[in-house]
Amino acid sequence: MKKTLLENVISFLLGLFWALLIISALIIFKSFYNISILFAIVVVIASSTFWLLLIIFLEIANIQIEKLKELKKQTKILESLAQDVKTE
Repeated sequence: MKKTLLENVISFLLGLFWALLIISALIIFKSFYNISILFAIVVVIASSTFWLLLIIFLEIANIQIEKLKELKKQTKILESLAQDVKTE
């Protein structure tokens, strides 16, 4: 199945955001580890929520695109069935 430009951009951004989440979590943990390990974990969780929200937003957009494609297929099938019923 051929992907549209928007789907390719969304896939690229999903990969980028996952990579940024991991990199930022490692950098933040390493920065705050000297203060306290518990504080470092809390800060990493708090900062990771931003990236996770962006990832969820892109996943929702991807699901909506797939849903639209499926609805277009179903509409085409229903229209052909309606024409078959009219001709009979």
